[in-house]
Amino acid sequence: MARKGQVSIQDNIDNNEDFEAYLQAHFEQLICMEVYSDFCGFCLATGNAIRKGKLEIGQDRIAMVKALADNVDALSRFKDKSEPVFLFIHRGKLTRAMFGANGIELCRIIEEELSLMQKEATIGLKRHKQDITELLPEEAAKIQADLKLEEQARENVERLRILTLAARKRRVNDRLAAHIRRINFIMFWPHCHKAHYDLYEKWDMINIQVAAKETFIVTEEGAKEALYMSDVEPNEACLHALMTGETLVVVFKMFDTDHRDFVKLLRHALYEEIPVPKEDVPPEKQLPPIPAYERYATISKTAREVRRERYEARMQKLRDEREERERLEAEQARLAREAEEERQRLEKQRQEEERMARIQAGLPADPEPEDTGEEVEGEETEKVENEGETEPEEQEKVEEEEEFHSDVSVDGEDYIPPGGLLVPGLYSPPNDLAKANALSYFYPKIVLELTPIESEHLPPHVLVMFSIDKRLDVKEVMDTFPDEILNYGIFVGDDPYSAEHLAFTIKQYDKMTRPRKHKDRLAIMVSRKRSLPLLQLAGLNPCYISSDVTSGERECLTLFPVGYGDEYVEEESIKEEEEGEVVAVTEAVDTVEPDAPDEAKEDEDEDEEED
Repeated sequence: MARKGQVSIQDNIDNNEDFEAYLQAHFEQLICMEVYSDFCGFCLATGNAIRKGKLEIGQDRIAMVKALADNVDALSRFKDKSEPVFLFIHRGKLTRAMFGANGIELCRIIEEELSLMQKEATIGLKRHKQDITELLPEEAAKIQADLKLEEQARENVERLRILTLAARKRRVNDRLAAHIRRINFIMFWPHCHKAHYDLYEKWDMINIQVAAKETFIVTEEGAKEALYMSDVEPNEACLHALMTGETLVVVFKMFDTDHRDFVKLLRHALYEEIPVPKEDVPPEKQLPPIPAYERYATISKTAREVRRERYEARMQKLRDEREERERLEAEQARLAREAEEERQRLEKQRQEEERMARIQAGLPADPEPEDTGEEVEGEETEKVENEGETEPEEQEKVEEEEEFHSDVSVDGEDYIPPGGLLVPGLYSPPNDLAKANALSYFYPKIVLELTPIESEHLPPHVLVMFSIDKRLDVKEVMDTFPDEILNYGIFVGDDPYSAEHLAFTIKQYDKMTRPRKHKDRLAIMVSRKRSLPLLQLAGLNPCYISSDVTSGERECLTLFPVGYGDEYVEEESIKEEEEGEVVAVTEAVDTVEPDAPDEAKEDEDEDEEED
């Protein structure tokens, strides 16, 4: 409540009951309602404008009020927002809204709203008004603008993430390529495995050996890794052909004394070299005078051609099945015929034996005829044969009714890639980066035998900054957890986005002749995979720690861009080199000393034997 004699500038509303009561109490006045959230409070920058709008412009015609959006249901759409919002209400209806802390604009809108309210009362001016819970055009435009800004921010973040990953991937492969110069690979598409064996003689000609050979089921993600920075156009037909079967990847190696460029060597052998005709080979068996890459590359077929091939393959399968069925029927008929002949032979033999027995017994040789129903059996056999003849006729009829429609897609048919696209049969990397990435993807064990494989995906990390006076204590913690310290450096300034770089290492900083300043900071990129390193660093009282992983990664990327410190080489002084040599000699002596007592004991034993 205002003191006696003072004019109340702004009232407060913090619940639904006060909100409804205030609208009724100031029904005929223009209400300028400032809406704020509890976590940030009301706007202080517009205090003078509110005072001027009440005391100088509006006076009794306007009511100033502050409303807490967290506790008023009608204002819930403004909850958890830090931007100040001013709503103008007349007779319980919303007429206008202003966003932002612009005092001059607020006073102008107050004057304009009071003028329109006066015209409405005198000449009956009709204005568009709406319920407080509904969105004004200004609000809708503001929401759309905010959504657009958020979308742009997300796109910028995603673009930065992709570019950062690409730069890290390039750096990792560049470092990896320096250690795998004597190995290379060729990838054969599933339909061109035979090309490896056709070209086997060429491997001997260029003096290289097969180090490993294995087939892989390549997925879409695997195809991106295999064709990273390649000159192969990853069109639909190329990727479809690569992922429809087992891809053969063959690793080759050079001898240790061979110093040729392996990438150029394979590229020349596959993409440029034209085979020389052989004198002892007939012309029809000679290889065409084109490079191996062009010899095995194909053009994807159109949908009509693919459907025609599938139709012919299906018809061939039906013909094969029919031939197999006919062969089985013929075999069954032969076996049945042989069985019938054997039965008749046995029956004739039985009748002959029975006839001889009757003659020996003095009876007539042939018994009296009986009605055996042979005619009925003949009819049944004829009926079964007629039924058997109808089945092939029905099957032939079904096969004849199936027609070929090459331009009509059928539900459930396999995917057909577009026609006229180039599908390589084989591929060799065009540069060291492509070679390093594909080899680390297909054959990580072989690469690990030569050098460790880094990852372009860093673990979640944060930025920790210390005063330079604590560098020795921090260095002890860093040496304790070397795997968790991703990077570090020395900078000037507390703000990660404006700090200037001074030195890459503590040793480099100590050697600088520049006078030390109180704003010199030791910045460390700390992994969050484990909590202990960060806890121990926090115990040293840092001057700055990132609030979360997201902001930490953004801050670390600002201070430690991709490739940070790669070109810096730590130089050792002559004294440090001598100390290193002394330490190495001392370690070597320590490893030899345990054998000395044994040798002395052996000498004593020899002396005793001589005595």
